[in-house]
Amino acid sequence: MNTTSAAEELAQSISELPERVGAGACFGNAVERDGHTLIPVARVSFGYGMGFGRGSGGDSHGDGFGQHGDSGEGEGGGGGGAGSSTPVAIIDVTPDDVVIKPIMDPMRVTLSAFMLCAWVWFWVLWTVRASSREQHKTRRDELKHAS
Repeated sequence: MNTTSAAEELAQSISELPERVGAGACFGNAVERDGHTLIPVARVSFGYGMGFGRGSGGDSHGDGFGQHGDSGEGEGGGGGGAGSSTPVAIIDVTPDDVVIKPIMDPMRVTLSAFMLCAWVWFWVLWTVRASSREQHKTRRDELKHAS
């Protein structure tokens, strides 16, 4: 296996990732029609990583289960990447005006509302719990001093 060519091929594939996950992946390219130019806008994110290894020498002591070590050598490699793009808005350009038309993501809005409600309930219940503990502590102290 030629690791140099594999590494170069992997690096080439990963370096092309930003172009592959742009606004064009969501909508396509800008469109001109009837004096309007519609330009897609997207939230784009991507990440990637690579790793390669080498080896030499060997395990002369074995693995402790009656097997003898091998003479060594080794190679390895790997990598990957992923990306996503989410539509955000469309920019409508005319000779007279530029209008930005946002695209609402109902799932994002719903999840945000849910997280806000969960956060509020967490703090309400935490406050009630802390107050209850303080009341029980005060009651125990009163009973202790009354004895």
